Amino acid sequence: MDFLDLLSLNDRKLTVGIDFGTTFSGVAWAETRRPDHISIIETWPSRLGTREGMSSPKVPTELRYTDDGTEWGFQISPTIDRHQWFKLGIAESRTLAGGGTPEELTTDYLTKLYEHIMYTLEQKIGPAVLRKVPLEFCLTVPAIWSESAKEKTLKACQKAGLRSNSEILLVSEPEAAAICALHGLDPHGLDIGDTFVLCDAGGGTVDLISYTITALHPILQVKEAAGGTGDLCGSTFLNRRFGDYLTRKLGGEAGWDNEILAEAMDKFDTVIKKQYAPQIDGDDGYTILVPGLGNNPKLGILRGRYTIKPADMKAIFEPVIKKVIDLVNGQISASERKIRAVLLVGGFGQNNYLKERLRAALGELEVLQPPNAWTAVVRGAVMMGLSRANPRLSSVSVMSRAARKHYGVELHVSYESTIHNKSEMYWCERHEAYRVRAMHWLICKGDAVEENKPHEITFRTGFPISEGKPKSATLTIWADPSSLEAPVHNGPSVSKLVTLEADLTHLQKSDLDKTIQTYEDGLEYYVIAGSIEATFFSASTKYVLRYQGKRYDTLKAEYV
Repeated sequence: MDFLDLLSLNDRKLTVGIDFGTTFSGVAWAETRRPDHISIIETWPSRLGTREGMSSPKVPTELRYTDDGTEWGFQISPTIDRHQWFKLGIAESRTLAGGGTPEELTTDYLTKLYEHIMYTLEQKIGPAVLRKVPLEFCLTVPAIWSESAKEKTLKACQKAGLRSNSEILLVSEPEAAAICALHGLDPHGLDIGDTFVLCDAGGGTVDLISYTITALHPILQVKEAAGGTGDLCGSTFLNRRFGDYLTRKLGGEAGWDNEILAEAMDKFDTVIKKQYAPQIDGDDGYTILVPGLGNNPKLGILRGRYTIKPADMKAIFEPVIKKVIDLVNGQISASERKIRAVLLVGGFGQNNYLKERLRAALGELEVLQPPNAWTAVVRGAVMMGLSRANPRLSSVSVMSRAARKHYGVELHVSYESTIHNKSEMYWCERHEAYRVRAMHWLICKGDAVEENKPHEITFRTGFPISEGKPKSATLTIWADPSSLEAPVHNGPSVSKLVTLEADLTHLQKSDLDKTIQTYEDGLEYYVIAGSIEATFFSASTKYVLRYQGKRYDTLKAEYV
């Protein structure tokens, strides 16, 4: 009996990957006993009321509230007002036009998506099996997002009711895409030391990450060659620029309204943007319907059609395309290695004009669009989820990642004139010495970070015994994403990342009594000395309290 046969009897699990995207979202799933068979959900509810009336590898990330309930995805007519692009607002915590916060909209959307996931799984494997087999979710998030934005998305999943037998696994979108893309490469053409840059160009974000192959057997092993980069320059920003252009050009014309704009935006999104090829399009321009607008030859309106000049269309595309090219070049430079190829994935990554512009900009360097580029992220999410369920199911393993920030804590330490700023110095009566507040960095930007090597943060805190048994201790983790060298002192580039609260209620009074010390102020204190272990994963961090040789999963993390 082989390993997969044993799994089918003892450890059968179902892994579901969710790519919650800015414009479209995707879902895939697989069982641990058939890890190579990844199924994509390709049927979705339609406007006609059927549960599986639309066929597509992804569903629009759109939401509309009606008197009868909530419509989502393909249920919404393209000419009706709806909530779009709300994922972009998660990192900003603002109320959107039409009401609702990005977190509320995300929760409502994920609720509908989850309902359809469970319906589909029930149809595919049967309700009895679905009830018995453990279900685990893996959700992808942009690599450029803050820890706070990732935490908000995780909470939205929990509020949406996602039933996971273990913690919902958060993974970065470009890493998931890279796992899928690297898995699909011909292993016979790979060598140890080969470095690939992956460009995940989606609807909202464009994420860059590079990997160097460190081993080919028994599985493909890679390490990050440089810290990931990215920006908000996905395909929705082309849509926004097109919409702004039309409003600026035609907004003053009699008869112009939101319905005309919506139809024009749909034509741009589904036709013009995908087929844009200025080198072969000629000089005739790009025509959209503007019914109800009077003729204006000077403006380009004739018989209900408006013609956009080639130069105007290029001006819409150029800033976004240039930003993507700059990001790719920046990642290539940061890798400091000879790049084998650039792998282009994501919805925007399927755009032929973007691909051709990248090829022209990168010269002889290959730009490849792997198969299933649009679903690479969600396929990779399933692969990473299967790997967590059982490491023996891994096909590609990321051995280390390059830290994107400096991570550390602020301590009171003895003043040293060769290290510290004199202006930070103060006299400490308790230590009878000059002290300073200084940063102690656990990880520096660019450091190789491994999942199997937790980073330890030691702490020592005194609690007056007159105030009773201590209930909790807090510790703040700070981060600096911009400084090349980790600063000695807290400053403008350093900001709070997360406040950790360790639950101390489990500590016994007899153990606490052994820690009592008398301070210089004559008062007695419980002196708690322990450590916190921080383990950094693809898109999340796990914190564990260690005290007197024991590990406690009793930490609350409040992200800033």
